Amino acid sequence: MAKGLTYVDAVKLLGGPGPLLKFADNVAGGALSAATLGGSDAALSFFDAKTEAVRLGAVVSGFVRGNGRYNRNQRLQAAHGVLVVAAFFEAVDTCLDAAGLGSSNLSRDQQVQLVAAAEAPGSWPDWLQRSAIPSPRPDRSFDSLLASLHTWFDLSATLTANHLGMADAGHYLAAHVPNIAVARYEENVRRLTEELPEFALWMRYLSDRAATRGLEALEATLLKATSHRDPQRHRQALTLTYRAELGKPILGGDAGELTMPALGTGYLDPLYRVKVATPGARPAEEDWWDTEVRDDLADFLGAYLTTPQAADTPMLLLGQPGAGKSSLTRVLAARLPAADFLVVRVVLREVPAEAEIQDQVEQAVRAAIGETVAWPDLARDADGAMPVILLDGFDELLQVTGIHQSDYLQRVVRFQEREATLGRPVAVIVTSRTAVADRARVPTGSLTVRLEPFDGPHQRRWLEIWNGANVAHWARGTRPLTPEVLGRFPDLAQQPLLLLMLALYDAAGNALQDAGESFGTGQLYENLLHEFAAREVRRVHGDQPDARMPALVEQELLRLSVVAFAMSHRLRLWVTTEELDADLTGLGLQPSSAQHGGFRTAITAGQEMVGRFFFIQRAQALQDDRTKETYEFLHATFGEYLVARLVVHAVTDASARAQARTLHLGSADDDGLLQSLLGYTPLCARNTVLPFVADLIKFPGVNEIREWLVDRLRVAVTRPAYAQRAYQPVDKRIDHWMATYSFNLMLLTLACGGPLHASDLYRHAKAPAAWLRDMSLQWRAAVPGGMYLEALEPIAVTRTWTADGRRDLRLEHSPGAAAGSVDSLWSLSFGDTSPVESSQYFPISAALKSMHLSGAFSDDALRHALDPMLDRSPELAVSFVSHGPKDVESVLHSLVALWLASARRADPGELVAAYQRAVTAVRVSRSRDVGAMVLNTLTSDTHRLGRPAVLALLRRLLPDRDALVETAPESFVDCLLTVPAEGADALDEELLIALMRDAIDSLSNRPELAGRVYTALTRLTH
Repeated sequence: MAKGLTYVDAVKLLGGPGPLLKFADNVAGGALSAATLGGSDAALSFFDAKTEAVRLGAVVSGFVRGNGRYNRNQRLQAAHGVLVVAAFFEAVDTCLDAAGLGSSNLSRDQQVQLVAAAEAPGSWPDWLQRSAIPSPRPDRSFDSLLASLHTWFDLSATLTANHLGMADAGHYLAAHVPNIAVARYEENVRRLTEELPEFALWMRYLSDRAATRGLEALEATLLKATSHRDPQRHRQALTLTYRAELGKPILGGDAGELTMPALGTGYLDPLYRVKVATPGARPAEEDWWDTEVRDDLADFLGAYLTTPQAADTPMLLLGQPGAGKSSLTRVLAARLPAADFLVVRVVLREVPAEAEIQDQVEQAVRAAIGETVAWPDLARDADGAMPVILLDGFDELLQVTGIHQSDYLQRVVRFQEREATLGRPVAVIVTSRTAVADRARVPTGSLTVRLEPFDGPHQRRWLEIWNGANVAHWARGTRPLTPEVLGRFPDLAQQPLLLLMLALYDAAGNALQDAGESFGTGQLYENLLHEFAAREVRRVHGDQPDARMPALVEQELLRLSVVAFAMSHRLRLWVTTEELDADLTGLGLQPSSAQHGGFRTAITAGQEMVGRFFFIQRAQALQDDRTKETYEFLHATFGEYLVARLVVHAVTDASARAQARTLHLGSADDDGLLQSLLGYTPLCARNTVLPFVADLIKFPGVNEIREWLVDRLRVAVTRPAYAQRAYQPVDKRIDHWMATYSFNLMLLTLACGGPLHASDLYRHAKAPAAWLRDMSLQWRAAVPGGMYLEALEPIAVTRTWTADGRRDLRLEHSPGAAAGSVDSLWSLSFGDTSPVESSQYFPISAALKSMHLSGAFSDDALRHALDPMLDRSPELAVSFVSHGPKDVESVLHSLVALWLASARRADPGELVAAYQRAVTAVRVSRSRDVGAMVLNTLTSDTHRLGRPAVLALLRRLLPDRDALVETAPESFVDCLLTVPAEGADALDEELLIALMRDAIDSLSNRPELAGRVYTALTRLTH
């Protein structure tokens, strides 16, 4: 009997010919392997009985000590293939034996060649390593792996039956082999995972864990399977450098009386999602992430770094600002055992942005250990340790340099390919902010990992660590922060760095805990910003008297607000140092502290401003031997609140100065600062700015502020003026600047509450609504389309009339308000009067061309919906019909309403009303198309409406009978003959007979149609 693959072959592959394994083979006399081939229960019992003699832990020692990390990864994959193939052929032989067909009788090489489709020369372990047998992946759950194997077993069963010349048994094997093979596979895997922790990690077969700290589980698991090699000098130096990070505070800087937890204990393993990048991957978009949230990051990283695929493409690690991406790379560099991994952490902000990957790595090594080491030398001396490169801060290269780095990840792939070819396979992990992930092409097949926000358990665990580190502080009377308090600020508590900010703020005097339930996000931001600004003022201006402190604090917040506006105007979440300096200078703001002479370059106002606050994150990159920097808020709403804050302060100040005037001569312009701030970007560019404005402006005197805003808006929309200003954050056309300014004034007026009428702005115009309509077109042109429509979403627009009969428009803040239906009387300026009937009121063709020229998506969408009718009968859209006092609608409106009522099977009363309006439209339009469409619809609804209703409608059409017969004869006859004749009362029957006789007279030139009517009339009268 040929000897096939067995469980023992997997053991040999992992452990080599260890002495205990040889002993087991000798004792068994080879019977163990042979019997296991046939799935013998006796063999399995023998193996179990000899567990202590052949424990894999004893033979694994030779495996892990004698092979490098990457080689071990390959052996793990090949050993897994052994388990799969052995389980499959055991199941095949079991089924063949049960069917009385013998056994497969295939050797190891024959088995592997068959199922692995091996063609290239080599040994069976090589074939297994290169095969397409489903194997564990970091992104694949164990259940998913079993499902893939079941499918593979099914296909392989048919293939094996054909190979053995048992095609008739193919269906039998396919029906029974997969389930048996999966069970045998699970049994083999369970035994091997119990014996070899490394294989257990690779299989992700370990039990689920709660949130752990600092990847402790990863280190503990990898140490169980370590080779215990002593790292050579450079690798040891790197290890000492990275290991020291675990004892440093999780966040640098002066924490005052508080104790900042160390990185190793304060960093919690986050939740995450993982997905394999396919062509066209969109990891920056939320809807792309359709995978489940997972909590086993340590196991995942361990599985990833123990698979050969880790050396094929880089892993892209994504997260929001403050999510802990950099901290994760610091912890990972410290936790990976030096005996088995050569780790280099490259902080991309500290190496030349334009350099090759190898040069960036070598510079990072020099910065870490103070020695220049060539990468090839370092990799060659790894002594079997798996090289792992952590490229931290890819988003900073994109953001700071402005260079198109879309090929950076492809360059990483080429670097990995070269290293693998030279025998130095290397795993690479690249970190980036999620928002900029779409600015680089993600290599197909790469794993993309996104760190998820903290959930409740993570927040509670983090608080335990924080409160435990500050026991001495709580003993002085301050109460520890609780999860219940954090629950009031979910958006901030979900990000680790922002959670730390909340804890620091509350620790100063329990400000969060003592605040009432009405204490909202806006108040929190105000207090947070004020507290941190006051701390900086006391540090920088400690020699100033207390009376000056409030003004200095306000000056700091003013500067922060300018930082926020610098980002808002550029429609970005970040700003460069140069841009910030230009904006501060344009507004007349200089560095607030005196700078002494010396050899150091004086810092700019922008550098001074952003360097003080830890909730402003600095991104940095080296380009052309120059350090370039950008800045952003850790949470976008910080900037949005500061924008709203400065706007409200500027409006309040300008309004107060205008009201304080006692001599009303000369210019009354008091909105110079507002013109500078509001002429470039609409306030609706960020969703939370206007809600913050509405919340901040709710104080006594808001009505006076609103009146002042209306007056300024009246000037802006009737007599706009533009003055060249030093403050020019972005280029802006003059007309767009003026339109944007007035648009923002309108939004601010509505934020104050109450309605705004067109007649408030155009008080003497004959048609205030027309003037505001023209102004709205300017707003639409100046404001990007998406922002403009989003700004209108919470605004109710009502068409109304002034007391003296002029068309007016009313704007009012009313979230959820409907768009409002079209009042044709208002549109046609008919007032309280309406025509008996009307025809076209403007050239529809020119109007459609105007829409086509403007290219607005909203216009295109509505045109597209009506194109079928507009292409055939465009005049119906502009032909209006009067149905009574103050009741005018277009012919097309009547037709669409009828079709909808008919299609959705409206109740008879509603349907009859729709037909009555449509019949009126038929009589006015005298269009062949309209008559035919109404008659055809009526034909299909005859039985639903009943004879009296149909006859009444036809009677209304009698005056136009000749026109209908002439323009739509078939439709007229079909409708007439559909009216049921049986059971008609005398009046209905008399009317039906009269209609038929009139139709016959009118159809003298259409004898075939007249004949149909005559036949029906004959049946009715006899």
